[in-house]
Amino acid sequence: MSTCLSCGSSNLEADSSSGITYCVSCGNVIEENVIVSEITFGEASSGAAIVQGSFVGADQSHARTNGPYRRQSSLESREQTIANGRRRINALAAALHLSERHSETAVRYFTLAVTHNFIQGRRSQYVIASCLYIVCRLERTSHMLIDFSDILQINVFTLGSTFLKLVQVLHITLPFADPSLYITRFAALLEFGAETHKVATDAIRLVQRMNRDWMQTGRRPAGICGACLLIAARMNNFRRSVEEVVHVVKVGDLTVRKRLEEFKTTASGDLTVQDFRTIWLEQTHDPPSYLQGKKKERRQRDIEAMEFLNSKEHEIDILDASTTNYYHNKEKMLPLKLIETGDFVTELNDNFLKGEMESVLKDRDIQRMSMAIQETKKTGKYCETLSDIDDDEINQIILSEPEVLAKTRVWMELNREYLAAQEVKRLKLESDLKAGINRQTKRRKKHKSKDSNSLNLPSNPVESAKKMLQQRTFSKKINYEALNYLFEE
Repeated sequence: MSTCLSCGSSNLEADSSSGITYCVSCGNVIEENVIVSEITFGEASSGAAIVQGSFVGADQSHARTNGPYRRQSSLESREQTIANGRRRINALAAALHLSERHSETAVRYFTLAVTHNFIQGRRSQYVIASCLYIVCRLERTSHMLIDFSDILQINVFTLGSTFLKLVQVLHITLPFADPSLYITRFAALLEFGAETHKVATDAIRLVQRMNRDWMQTGRRPAGICGACLLIAARMNNFRRSVEEVVHVVKVGDLTVRKRLEEFKTTASGDLTVQDFRTIWLEQTHDPPSYLQGKKKERRQRDIEAMEFLNSKEHEIDILDASTTNYYHNKEKMLPLKLIETGDFVTELNDNFLKGEMESVLKDRDIQRMSMAIQETKKTGKYCETLSDIDDDEINQIILSEPEVLAKTRVWMELNREYLAAQEVKRLKLESDLKAGINRQTKRRKKHKSKDSNSLNLPSNPVESAKKMLQQRTFSKKINYEALNYLFEE
């Protein structure tokens, strides 16, 4: 028996008209607004007993009421939509050979879709198929989205778009589609007979190997299944063409061939059938997208290098042509003389040649080069040849003829501006000499230091101090004659 929380008295009274319960001793209200859910019965005009009131479900907005024109117990629009969805889900689940448990779970997801108004503006069969496919993904069955498309005769891409939007609205985290779930189903359709289980086992091992080599991530499972089944069939001496596999897994033949090419580049692709069944490689292969990116970068670098070489070859050809034309024109300008032997020689001014030779011999760079050549000749007899050295490091240092040409082109390109400026300077100097203009560069005079380069250097610190005082006067207030007595002994 309940008691008052304030005074502890058990003398309580309930007022059914106002729906409150209060304490008689202290007047404290114990309960208020009490709703009685008892079932009451009444009597109809015919004398039959009827239930009074109506039932309001948890998902209903109002109670069902009796209306005219035999519209008794009429369902509201939401309930009618859920009932139609339940009926269609059960029919689709029966066509796909799914159990009642899967269909009931799909009905719950359909109810959530109705609650979020997801069915508005969409055909109900797309939403129903999406709800049932969510259950198949969560339960990891062997059903694919294209199976729902075939049964309902709808566009698979539109169905896939609806499925993705429904997953996003309901915030459902689905596991990744495992291609090994579909191997047994596709292997049975390819009719391997008694070897179906063996072929499926090899195909599942291939799927695991592809997953290890990053070939499965981001790919549709049908393409992986097709490539694995084709390889497994060849491993067990079954000849199945790509067209037959494509007809079963329902993907493009280009997709299957692409997966085969990717598996060919892995280390597992080089193993024999027996080694593949017994050996599991721990090493993994780089993802195909990473390899494609590297190939694309390498191809782009090769194209840029070829364009660079072609442009530089064109510039070098132009420079060679201009140099050749210059020397050709210079030879034409010189007079020719026929000697007794019949050969043509160039008649030059002896004074000009003599002046040129003297200027060359007086050049400091030429003198340093001649001295270096003489020193090299002295030490040349002690040099050893490298023709008999068989060292990998030295062989890598020595450039081949193509490498020398390539390096020369690179050097010419890096020093192109300097070479062009020197060529222009040389051509201008030669044209000035022909015109009789001889410009001699003025050399800067070197100023000798007044102290260090002088011949009359002081021999001791006393003389150095006296000389410094003689050269420079620091102040007029100092008696420099008196300072001389400081240095006397």
